[in-house]
Amino acid sequence: MQARRLCSSGSSSSNSSSSGSSGSHCAAWPDRRQRSAAQRLPLALAASDGDSSVDPAAADAAFEEQPLGRYLLQQGFSAGSISRMHRAAPIGRSREGEWCSIVNNTAMTEAKVQRDVAPKVAALRAEGLDTASIGAMFEQYPVLLTTKHATFASALAALRQLAARLPDDPRAVQAPPGATQLGVALWIYPSAGALLLTRTNLGSLIERNLRLRQRLGISDAATTKVLFERSSALVSKFERAEAMVAHLQGLQASGALSQEQVAAFALSNALNLTPAQLDQRRQGSGDSGRKSYPQTLKDPAGRQQAAADTLGELLQAADGLPGPLQQGYRQQGKELVQRSLSVWTCSPATLRASWARLRQLGLSDSQLAAVVVKQPAVLAYNWDGDAKPWLLAWVQQELGLSPYEFLLHFAHYVTNSVATIAMRADFRRQHRHALWQEVTSRGPGPLLSLLTDHRRLARVGCTTAELAAFNWAWLATPAGRRWGAKNRNA
Repeated sequence: MQARRLCSSGSSSSNSSSSGSSGSHCAAWPDRRQRSAAQRLPLALAASDGDSSVDPAAADAAFEEQPLGRYLLQQGFSAGSISRMHRAAPIGRSREGEWCSIVNNTAMTEAKVQRDVAPKVAALRAEGLDTASIGAMFEQYPVLLTTKHATFASALAALRQLAARLPDDPRAVQAPPGATQLGVALWIYPSAGALLLTRTNLGSLIERNLRLRQRLGISDAATTKVLFERSSALVSKFERAEAMVAHLQGLQASGALSQEQVAAFALSNALNLTPAQLDQRRQGSGDSGRKSYPQTLKDPAGRQQAAADTLGELLQAADGLPGPLQQGYRQQGKELVQRSLSVWTCSPATLRASWARLRQLGLSDSQLAAVVVKQPAVLAYNWDGDAKPWLLAWVQQELGLSPYEFLLHFAHYVTNSVATIAMRADFRRQHRHALWQEVTSRGPGPLLSLLTDHRRLARVGCTTAELAAFNWAWLATPAGRRWGAKNRNA
């Protein structure tokens, strides 16, 4: 058993596995078993080795005395956010050979902070992100803090161009005011965005990823969205990926895979596999892998055109213009479909049925046209049953938003359960009253975000157990019986 000292706390612990690595800098990683543990805080590693002398609060306080910690405090990052960055950071060896957090070692000098960290914060603020949003990125991927500024600056320029290809996202209205197109994307996708900003030669990687997926019939908008959602979809081994593209094309040509299945593979991380690995996974899943991947994007080109024409016809009719579809409305429909990937999967009958159902819920044709132009995915939602209408009723009663106002500005929340939202709202009113007043004073957007994001609930001290206990009692109340009914169709 080797002794291991953690430079973030100065305590010692026994190494759970001997390692022959004795690198002289933080990038010298332990072996594979230790690498998985390296995603945890050094003091947690020490505790797991039997050292109970490490005080997390003391370790956080010590970090705040270091150059990086001091800088983050001076820049307005909260102590809680800084603590989460510290605890989420991976570990490596310092120049003295000690195991430590990569954000808390002797290499993170005042000069490095000013050279590599300060310009990042300034650049992200220039994209319109506030301090809390930047902190969320550092918390999700603390390696971004230590990345050289030259790498970051190059990646930022590449992401700025990539963000211009993103389809519209209804969540954008909740982004910090004044955020740029890239700022909005980083606010929506902080984890993948932070990781992408650490990649060297990102611009070249992105262009080659776009071209690869174009060969499989995937639009740039779809590829862009998946890269921001899951950075693991970014291909870097292109010889392997080229072989996979050819393999998928062959499987489609032979009838072994449909176009929709090829699209699903292309929008996953499957292009990072070898053909043999893909075949093994397909065989292991049964039915040649057909049931393992979402049945989406079938005949994407044909569906796009059909959906575009249908949207154009609906918008033209809403404007009171009878007759054949006019070119201007056809083009408008095409633009809306390109902005909303979910509309691709909808048949014309589905789009028309959703429009009719929303009219039954009280929206006029002109209101529906305004909603669809801003939030085209509204027509892709399943409006059968009464789950969504019941949510609209709760929003109107509790937040004072008409169905038109809610769908125009906050349509993406309509897929949430009214029972969950209503229960969480009552819990906050009764047990977190100060928080409830503070959030409600900021408007319906922040409130809906709080009520639907379980991660934000945890951050404000609402535990799963506490909410579960409250829910049992709440279901017996008049509000619980009204909003928490189990027999509503989704």
